[in-house]
Amino acid sequence: MRQLEEQAAKQSAVLPRSTVADMLHRDALPRPELLAVFVRACGGGQYLAEWLSARERLAVGLHLGQEQTVPAVGSAEASPGIESPAPPPSKRAKRWLLATATVVVSTAATITAVLLTRPSGSPSLPVDGWYLLRPGHTADRDLCVGEGRERNKRTDRPLAVQRPCEGLVPDTYLEAVGPGVYLIKWRHPEQGWGCLSVDEAYLDDGALLAPTDCTSAAHQRFLFEPVRVPMPNGFVLRPAHSGKCVGLLGGPADIDAGAELSQAACSGKADQEFLLEPVEGTSLEPPG
Repeated sequence: MRQLEEQAAKQSAVLPRSTVADMLHRDALPRPELLAVFVRACGGGQYLAEWLSARERLAVGLHLGQEQTVPAVGSAEASPGIESPAPPPSKRAKRWLLATATVVVSTAATITAVLLTRPSGSPSLPVDGWYLLRPGHTADRDLCVGEGRERNKRTDRPLAVQRPCEGLVPDTYLEAVGPGVYLIKWRHPEQGWGCLSVDEAYLDDGALLAPTDCTSAAHQRFLFEPVRVPMPNGFVLRPAHSGKCVGLLGGPADIDAGAELSQAACSGKADQEFLLEPVEGTSLEPPG
């Protein structure tokens, strides 16, 4: 538990040993925020979306046969990050919980299995190197993923947008950190290195992507999932912390230069598929 606390601190999160002990010894589900910190501290950030999804299914299962009573804030029974104790689940709920636990285990293995058993004709996983990243739905317009700003001018911070490939800034480097999982590193001529990240590790649709300091946290890790239709030789990019898909903020209709990238529920549409084009003959050195 001390090691988990220390690992969470390295990820700029708080996970007190007492909270971990309480979470693991109580017959109640941890709140999603606490579960997220715990899973990342355990080194399972790439599977966080599956754990959060399983947690929600478990929450539904616990309510099949009974209702939970929530203690008042500040009461003796309340504990930060832990939902209130519930009566033992019904037999139906127990069967449901067991089935869900089995799904959780198999889901974690499925991500790797998908990569190992991808159908013939799917693109090979990229090797570490420099690339142009092209949104599939605007591939014929010579647009690539690069730096831009919010179109509504709400902020002036750098964001990931689609923009003309010519004179693209910054340079994009893919670095594998697991089977099919990559950091998308940007090298800006003035700002230096950064990693594309989902804003604040948000789980909601519409969260934008922006460069931040590279920490290899789950919201900076992207599963590159090979696809064949509707865009042959394309990849779906799935943030590890949410399991959703990266696409254009306005969906397939967002074809203009400057359109922001964001995460959303996976739709299978072309704006959520990307083509990789290796940059040949670059004089840039890989990140150290």
